[in-house]
Amino acid sequence: MEESNLSIHTFVDASKTAYAACIFLRSESSRGSVTVQLLQARSRIAPMKTITIPRLELMAAVIDVTLFSSMKQALKLPYIKTYFWTDSSTVLTWITRREQWSVFVANRISEIRKLTNSEDWLHISSDQNPADILSRGCGPKQLQKCKWWQGPAWLQNPKEQWPKSAVNIDEKEVEIEKRKSVISANNTELESISLQLARRFSRFSKMVKVMTWVLRFQPKAKDLRKYMELTNEELLNAQKIIFVTLMKKHEKI
Repeated sequence: MEESNLSIHTFVDASKTAYAACIFLRSESSRGSVTVQLLQARSRIAPMKTITIPRLELMAAVIDVTLFSSMKQALKLPYIKTYFWTDSSTVLTWITRREQWSVFVANRISEIRKLTNSEDWLHISSDQNPADILSRGCGPKQLQKCKWWQGPAWLQNPKEQWPKSAVNIDEKEVEIEKRKSVISANNTELESISLQLARRFSRFSKMVKVMTWVLRFQPKAKDLRKYMELTNEELLNAQKIIFVTLMKKHEKI
């Protein structure tokens, strides 16, 4: 079987009780014969503290990409085409949009983007999602008859016949996780700091890194201090502040 005839399909789902991911290998022969086999699956019990379903769905996506990464190395198929399926339009939006998300979302999205390409994430309806069985459970008889072992029936079809589920984005749900401003220093103070950094450092990247640490130790940024590494969102925020300040100075000259 040629590698080009293989593809991986991963599915994620979450409920109030659990979140989960499962991975299938699809192989298609030169005659068009298709076989689909479950490779790996993992589920976790939802935390005792209340977490929104979209956040649990995002946690499922992190499990998924971690499983996928280790499995791809084990199979020694570094360039195999992979499709990541989710029935959460909110998670799909978080992954594909370049926004400044909350710390919870941003750190998990960063991990997902390290291991996958955002364009490989696709939407699927809940009734076609095999990971639903992991997150919600089912009885032995139902398990024998369900789409669990060979994946959803449509995977037997050519790619042109795979479902194209409409994505209805709940903007309100998405916006809840937008990063709130963590800057307590006023604009004048930030501009002063930016100009001091510009005089002290010749490299822009160094200026941005120092400014990011300055912002992290503002009173409203205390939740960020538990993370050792600076997030992309923090760096972009600092970069924007410095850039705007230097542009203003240039315009005055």
